[in-house]
Amino acid sequence: MWNEKAVSEKRFPAPVRIKSSSQSFIVSSAWEAVEYLRRWPAKRSREYRIALQHCLDALDGLRTAGAAQASFLMAVRKAGLLV
Repeated sequence: MWNEKAVSEKRFPAPVRIKSSSQSFIVSSAWEAVEYLRRWPAKRSREYRIALQHCLDALDGLRTAGAAQASFLMAVRKAGLLV
């Protein structure tokens, strides 16, 4: 069962600002990262796949939000999307 409170508690230690074509986004949680990764505007590299899995793991309580953020940052950097 989906639990909004559990999802909202998976906040990143600090927000991540990313850019995509003419827009920029702020990703503040594992849930927001998963939503962004599902619309990923770049090549789906190894780092992308790891970030998606780590963010999903964080939502399931198998990984910390900080660890998920680190993987997400690695994917964003690799794709050249970090502001």
